[in-house]
Amino acid sequence: MKINQLIVTLFLILGFFGCGTSSANTPSPQNEVQSKQKLEKAPNPEGLRHFMDGQMMLNQGDFALAILEFQQALELDPGVGAIHTSIAECYWNLGKAPMAEKHLKLALALDPKDSQALNMLADQYILQKNYEGAQKSFEELHILKPDEVRYIIALGELEKIKKNYLESLELYLKAHKLEPSRLELLETAGRLAFQIKDFDRAQVIFKQLTILDPNQPRLMGIFIDLVMNSKDYQEGIDVINSLNMKHGESPERMAQMGLLMYQIGEKEKAIDLLESAIQDLPQNTNFYFSLFDLYMDENENEKATKIADQLITSLPEDWRGYYSRSLVYMNEKNFKEVISLLEPVADTFEKIYSIQYLLGLAYNQLKQYEAARKYFNRALTIRPNSPNVLHSIAILYDELMEWDKSDQIYNQLIQSDSSDAQACNNYAYSLVERNQSLDKALKMAKKAINIEPENPSYLDTIGWIYFKLNNHEKAKEYIEASIKINGDNAVVLEHLGDIFMKIHKKDDALKYYQQALNLDKNNARLIKKASPE
Repeated sequence: MKINQLIVTLFLILGFFGCGTSSANTPSPQNEVQSKQKLEKAPNPEGLRHFMDGQMMLNQGDFALAILEFQQALELDPGVGAIHTSIAECYWNLGKAPMAEKHLKLALALDPKDSQALNMLADQYILQKNYEGAQKSFEELHILKPDEVRYIIALGELEKIKKNYLESLELYLKAHKLEPSRLELLETAGRLAFQIKDFDRAQVIFKQLTILDPNQPRLMGIFIDLVMNSKDYQEGIDVINSLNMKHGESPERMAQMGLLMYQIGEKEKAIDLLESAIQDLPQNTNFYFSLFDLYMDENENEKATKIADQLITSLPEDWRGYYSRSLVYMNEKNFKEVISLLEPVADTFEKIYSIQYLLGLAYNQLKQYEAARKYFNRALTIRPNSPNVLHSIAILYDELMEWDKSDQIYNQLIQSDSSDAQACNNYAYSLVERNQSLDKALKMAKKAINIEPENPSYLDTIGWIYFKLNNHEKAKEYIEASIKINGDNAVVLEHLGDIFMKIHKKDDALKYYQQALNLDKNNARLIKKASPE
């Protein structure tokens, strides 16, 4: 304990017992009683000396001798809680937590409102991970000092430890209300709203933070992300307009406004705003990536390529430039260029999931399955439960006819997420292509259709299963529905041709075989099927 703590403690002791002074005048009977009470409360001089000696030894780190002095002080003044508190501090420093706790409780028995003892007890409970005990102590401190923010924060943290995130959120809001300048308290409340998936409340809180701290792009970025999620674009636009009127425009707000304008269909204005933001603050790479995304959405590959190339040149150590350029190549189905760009930097960015996964996809498209497997496995090392990689590698195992492995992955995906329609569909299609467990395949396909009834791939799968089950009418119904949604899939067109051929409608079959061949000109099987002979 430091010297100033010693002085405070001495004042506390003197406060407990009074000064014991007498009046020079002749006392009245009432004054005699009061004077007598004061004398009875006066500290024992010898006890006070032992206490002061104990405090000096405590300050010097001689805790054992300090305890002896404090115990002698207690024998002379047994009703002084501050002595128990000092003994507790000595025991705590000696690593004897139970003895420290015992004396703190004795101090509180003498004075339940002893905030020093309550603080020490709470701190000890936290170090012992006795969170229930700590919470009780902090609750008592909060009752004693309801406007003391640190106690509210402590209670909020304890609720967080117990995963009572809503209670923790409310406590942080209460703390912020008492100290509104401490925005970190409000931000913690907002992040707790994320924790309980109360995104509406998170949006309200981060809107408030954006208004209170308009020059903090990070807070505004979180608010705009929430606006995008809720599709309440106008609220975001109104907030940014209000901030611009009050504080003037900024490149960060300009860029965020661009994203919002794009969502409400003002695409040209959105692109103009992002381009202006880049001109005003060219060092902010986030603006480039936002503009890149808009160009990709608009299929403006040349403009997207220009930005990606610029990012690679300016920031060769940033993986996102390579990834962005590769997305353009993937969009153009130029898988060899994806590999040419990413293979040389794959080891440099070995811990970047997106680089490894994209390389796996590119190799898979070129049917270079061993290389694809290598990079899919790298991606899985980074994100072991990534549904995207698991789906891709399951399809790869299907291609390699390693069905034990693909079945295991499909079952893993479905067990972890029963609403994974893609896993249900792909598992069903894998089974029907093997001509195995068709009843199980149909069950899986029905589940996928129930989740996504308008998915053309899923409609084709269930139709193909009905075809294999010789239910040609249902097969035709589902596959025609698939083609109505998307008529540019050669496999689905071939399936419909097979159905017509099976029900002896050769002309219709040849028509769909030819359409499929037009999309997949080098497919030997389709060339044979489309031939009239």
